[in-house]
Amino acid sequence: MGPEIVVPTVFFGCILGVVWLVSFYNGRKRLTIHETLRHAIDKGQTLSPELLQNMSLVTDPVRADLRRGVLFLAFGAAFAVLGGVIGLEEAEAITPMLGIAAFPIFLGIAYIGLWAFGRGKSEA
Repeated sequence: MGPEIVVPTVFFGCILGVVWLVSFYNGRKRLTIHETLRHAIDKGQTLSPELLQNMSLVTDPVRADLRRGVLFLAFGAAFAVLGGVIGLEEAEAITPMLGIAAFPIFLGIAYIGLWAFGRGKSEA
Protein backbone atom coordinates (compact mmCIF):
# COMPACT_ATOMS: atom_id res chain seq x y z
CA MET A 1 0.00 0.00 0.00
CA GLY A 2 1.60 3.20 -1.19
CA PRO A 3 1.31 6.73 0.14
CA GLU A 4 -1.15 7.59 -2.65
CA ILE A 5 -3.72 5.41 -0.85
CA VAL A 6 -2.70 5.81 2.79
CA VAL A 7 -2.62 9.62 2.88
CA PRO A 8 -6.16 10.23 1.54
CA THR A 9 -7.53 7.38 3.66
CA VAL A 10 -6.01 8.82 6.84
CA PHE A 11 -7.09 12.36 5.90
CA PHE A 12 -10.73 11.46 5.33
CA GLY A 13 -10.68 9.09 8.29
CA CYS A 14 -9.56 11.98 10.51
CA ILE A 15 -12.40 14.15 9.22
CA LEU A 16 -14.85 11.33 9.92
CA GLY A 17 -13.36 10.86 13.39
CA VAL A 18 -13.71 14.54 14.28
CA VAL A 19 -17.34 14.62 13.13
CA TRP A 20 -18.08 11.49 15.15
CA LEU A 21 -16.38 12.88 18.28
CA VAL A 22 -18.33 16.14 18.12
CA SER A 23 -21.61 14.28 17.62
CA PHE A 24 -20.83 11.84 20.42
CA TYR A 25 -19.98 14.49 22.99
CA ASN A 26 -22.94 16.71 22.02
CA GLY A 27 -25.25 13.74 22.52
CA ARG A 28 -23.57 12.94 25.80
CA LYS A 29 -24.04 16.52 26.99
CA ARG A 30 -27.76 16.42 26.16
CA LEU A 31 -28.11 13.06 27.90
CA THR A 32 -26.46 14.44 31.04
CA ILE A 33 -28.89 17.37 31.11
CA HIS A 34 -31.88 15.05 30.72
CA GLU A 35 -30.61 12.73 33.46
CA THR A 36 -30.10 15.69 35.80
CA LEU A 37 -33.64 16.88 35.20
CA ARG A 38 -35.01 13.35 35.59
CA HIS A 39 -33.25 12.90 38.95
CA ALA A 40 -34.56 16.24 40.19
CA ILE A 41 -38.10 15.30 39.21
CA ASP A 42 -37.77 11.82 40.75
CA LYS A 43 -36.67 13.36 44.07
CA GLY A 44 -39.72 15.60 44.05
CA GLN A 45 -37.95 18.90 43.54
CA THR A 46 -39.81 21.64 41.76
CA LEU A 47 -38.15 22.97 38.67
CA SER A 48 -38.25 26.73 38.44
CA PRO A 49 -38.58 28.45 35.07
CA GLU A 50 -35.18 30.09 35.64
CA LEU A 51 -33.54 26.69 36.10
CA LEU A 52 -35.13 25.35 32.94
CA GLN A 53 -34.10 28.48 31.06
CA ASN A 54 -30.49 28.11 32.23
CA MET A 55 -30.46 24.42 31.35
CA SER A 56 -31.73 25.20 27.85
CA LEU A 57 -28.91 27.71 27.29
CA VAL A 58 -26.41 24.85 27.34
CA THR A 59 -27.82 23.55 24.05
CA ASP A 60 -29.06 26.87 22.65
CA PRO A 61 -28.95 26.50 18.84
CA VAL A 62 -28.85 30.26 18.27
CA ARG A 63 -25.66 30.68 20.32
CA ALA A 64 -24.23 27.57 18.70
CA ASP A 65 -24.86 29.05 15.24
CA LEU A 66 -22.82 32.15 16.09
CA ARG A 67 -19.97 30.08 17.48
CA ARG A 68 -19.94 27.75 14.49
CA GLY A 69 -20.08 30.70 12.12
CA VAL A 70 -17.11 32.41 13.70
CA LEU A 71 -15.13 29.17 13.79
CA PHE A 72 -15.85 28.44 10.12
CA LEU A 73 -14.83 31.97 9.16
CA ALA A 74 -11.59 31.60 11.11
CA PHE A 75 -10.95 28.20 9.51
CA GLY A 76 -11.51 29.65 6.03
CA ALA A 77 -9.29 32.63 6.77
CA ALA A 78 -6.58 30.25 7.97
CA PHE A 79 -6.77 28.34 4.69
CA ALA A 80 -6.60 31.61 2.74
CA VAL A 81 -3.50 32.70 4.68
CA LEU A 82 -1.96 29.27 4.18
CA GLY A 83 -2.63 29.60 0.46
CA GLY A 84 -0.93 32.99 0.43
CA VAL A 85 2.11 31.67 2.28
CA ILE A 86 2.39 28.63 0.02
CA GLY A 87 1.82 30.92 -2.96
CA LEU A 88 5.05 32.72 -2.16
CA GLU A 89 6.91 29.56 -3.16
CA GLU A 90 4.43 28.02 -5.61
CA ALA A 91 2.38 30.60 -7.51
CA GLU A 92 -0.05 27.95 -8.84
CA ALA A 93 -1.09 26.95 -5.30
CA ILE A 94 -2.95 30.17 -4.49
CA THR A 95 -6.07 29.49 -6.59
CA PRO A 96 -6.79 25.95 -5.26
CA MET A 97 -6.16 27.02 -1.68
CA LEU A 98 -8.49 30.00 -2.02
CA GLY A 99 -11.08 27.63 -3.51
CA ILE A 100 -10.73 25.35 -0.49
CA ALA A 101 -10.94 28.38 1.83
CA ALA A 102 -14.20 29.48 0.19
CA PHE A 103 -16.13 26.47 1.54
CA PRO A 104 -15.70 27.17 5.27
CA ILE A 105 -16.05 30.92 4.67
CA PHE A 106 -19.45 30.46 3.04
CA LEU A 107 -20.49 27.99 5.75
CA GLY A 108 -19.50 30.56 8.36
CA ILE A 109 -21.50 33.27 6.60
CA ALA A 110 -24.51 30.93 6.47
CA TYR A 111 -24.27 30.12 10.20
CA ILE A 112 -23.93 33.79 11.11
CA GLY A 113 -26.98 34.46 8.95
CA LEU A 114 -28.90 31.75 10.81
CA TRP A 115 -27.82 33.33 14.07
CA ALA A 116 -28.92 36.79 12.94
CA PHE A 117 -32.35 35.57 11.79
CA GLY A 118 -32.91 33.30 14.81
CA ARG A 119 -31.88 35.54 17.70
CA GLY A 120 -35.08 37.63 17.70
CA LYS A 121 -37.41 34.63 17.76
CA SER A 122 -38.76 33.25 21.00
CA GLU A 123 -38.48 29.59 21.90
CA ALA A 124 -41.53 27.40 21.20
